[in-house]
Amino acid sequence: MKAAAIKKYGGPEVFEITEVEKPVPKKNEVLIRVYASSVNPVDYKLRKGNWRFLLRGRFPLVLGYDAAGEVVKTGDNVKKFKPGDRVYCRLGRMFGGAYAVYAASAENTFSVIPGKLNYNEAAALPLAGVSALQALRDKGQISKEKKILINGASGGVGHYAVQLARILGGEVTAVASARHEAMMSELKPDDWIDYTKVDFLNLNEKYDIIFDVIGNKSFLQCKNTLNPGGIYITSLPRPKILYHKLLALFSGKKVKGFLMKSRASDLDYLSGLVEAGELKIWIDKTYPLEKISEAHKHSESGRAEGKIVIEIE
Repeated sequence: MKAAAIKKYGGPEVFEITEVEKPVPKKNEVLIRVYASSVNPVDYKLRKGNWRFLLRGRFPLVLGYDAAGEVVKTGDNVKKFKPGDRVYCRLGRMFGGAYAVYAASAENTFSVIPGKLNYNEAAALPLAGVSALQALRDKGQISKEKKILINGASGGVGHYAVQLARILGGEVTAVASARHEAMMSELKPDDWIDYTKVDFLNLNEKYDIIFDVIGNKSFLQCKNTLNPGGIYITSLPRPKILYHKLLALFSGKKVKGFLMKSRASDLDYLSGLVEAGELKIWIDKTYPLEKISEAHKHSESGRAEGKIVIEIE
């Protein structure tokens, strides 16, 4: 099957459009014809080899975790789906495999695509949307009237976090540059701060939760901007999170890291919000699979607004 694969670690140029073996679904897995995927920071970090000593893969590697497509085959133990179903998920296999014509994952990672979404829109939701949900709901334990700040509000995870924090009852402040003013008007945070003009750390406002999506503000920097008992949420690597947790021990505040888990129930919840018109999916650019290198370059630039989608013909 056709895929964008890497045969060595490196920059965006290491991708090759090549033929690789079609995955065979296990008893609990679903095989889909992939029509769209998206780019997430984890994808280009894997491409660079950031975790090469922990995650041992065999080249050629097919990356990409977000997948939207049509079921073509199911394992013997699969009950929920059948060939022809439109589904999407964050693939559960170690390196994903969505940058290809076919991909497989466990049945419990898939959700039915909401009827109002096309494949491109569906591919933009799973990893980023579920990450935002699990970070805020599970780690932040949002309740009504809590004040939440989202640092990096215009990106993939960030734009979902702004909306979900509001849906879950929080009072939301978004941090993004003025370049994203139109986006912020659509997402409707209670307040937003243009970081090119104002550093939120220098304001007198305090928050119950700071979700540092972009990862450029440490707990030590944010500590005095948190209310007593406040929570700093980050996706930093585990060793760094442990260090920040030690720093927080006697502060009366908490540091919480998270690692997104593929759960169909969480994707089902997001699907319901999309169907109800409460959750918007923002796509910055769409690239064909043959231009995956350009898509990765754009993602690494840090200037994408919302999600970058990959179409697979």
